[in-house]
Amino acid sequence: MSAPHTIVVIGASYGGLPVAHALLKDVLPTSGKDYKLVLVNPSEEFYWKVGAPRAIIRPEMLSMDKALLNFLPTFEKYGDKFQFIKGKVTAIEPTSKTVEVNTGDKIHYDQVVIASGTYFDNDLWSTSRGTDALKQEVSDLHKRLPSAESIMVGGGGPCGVETAGELGEAYGGKKEIILLSGADRLLHKPRNQAPSKLSQQMLEKMGVTVTHKVRVQSVAKEGEKTIVTLDNGETKTVDIYIGAVGDKPNNSFVPKDWLDEKGRVKTDANTLRVDVPGAAGAYCVGSIASYSDGSILDTKLAYTAAVESVKLDLSGENAGPRTKKIYKKIQSEMLFVPVGSQQGVGLAFGWKLPSFAIKMAKAKDYMIGNAPKLIEGQA
Repeated sequence: MSAPHTIVVIGASYGGLPVAHALLKDVLPTSGKDYKLVLVNPSEEFYWKVGAPRAIIRPEMLSMDKALLNFLPTFEKYGDKFQFIKGKVTAIEPTSKTVEVNTGDKIHYDQVVIASGTYFDNDLWSTSRGTDALKQEVSDLHKRLPSAESIMVGGGGPCGVETAGELGEAYGGKKEIILLSGADRLLHKPRNQAPSKLSQQMLEKMGVTVTHKVRVQSVAKEGEKTIVTLDNGETKTVDIYIGAVGDKPNNSFVPKDWLDEKGRVKTDANTLRVDVPGAAGAYCVGSIASYSDGSILDTKLAYTAAVESVKLDLSGENAGPRTKKIYKKIQSEMLFVPVGSQQGVGLAFGWKLPSFAIKMAKAKDYMIGNAPKLIEGQA
């Protein structure tokens, strides 16, 4: 008997899980082929990192039990057509069409979807080093926060602002809270500067000190204290330092000629095929892909284009230009940033959103109700 048509999905987060479910539910059963889908990820748990700023600072409002969910039961309905390998991919070999895993597994693929995302220098924001590391770091932070007198957050982007907002609402006026921004304003990427000014005003009213044009060069533990060295030559000793900036593409296994100058996978912005000669049958979705600006919207709205490309290539119908189910990136500025549980700043299609809209859409519970839907393949 011939081997089944095998699709390997690398990564089980906002891109990999929806792609895997869509292929197993809607594409592969109607393909007329004997098939198998193999999902590879360092953990069997999905992390709702949208809610991470609240989960790591205020577990009484958003517990890790709600933010970290086991996704394997949602795949049981596919039977032996689905296989999960808990491990890290170490190499993709395009010539032999194989994926190598640190477990020793070497999987032949007919099609491969890269959805490995990004990683940080710490383990608070991703499961790239497994959930044990995440749980340990979060648990340690939860133990130290109540008695800490000084807390520094590095990063003036959405993650840093949201984390500082949670700290300000919980501890403002009781602890020294510092937010470092390497740019000249918070939330500096949008051209519209209204959210930058308003978010700083909100944080300062909460008792957060905001410092601009300063970046962290190094962080070192010294007993129970943390020594933070800044790029202006100064050092700051704090009880807790939370790095919320500097994520990097999780690309160590990707062939070097598949990567652009930023280390992201060269990806067709409309079809999400890997846009490299010799990469037939390879696709990429999410923050590791060159089309993405790193936002979850660029994963959520794009994954159906990747699924369609897999379907067309599977059926041999990729004969010419495609007009349906291609990804059309939203070019207007979009931003949704809570500053605590009662307020926030944002933009929709370049227009400033009122604070109450951010509260209703995200600040109340960081949309945690969508986490179970995502791992079920319904979101």
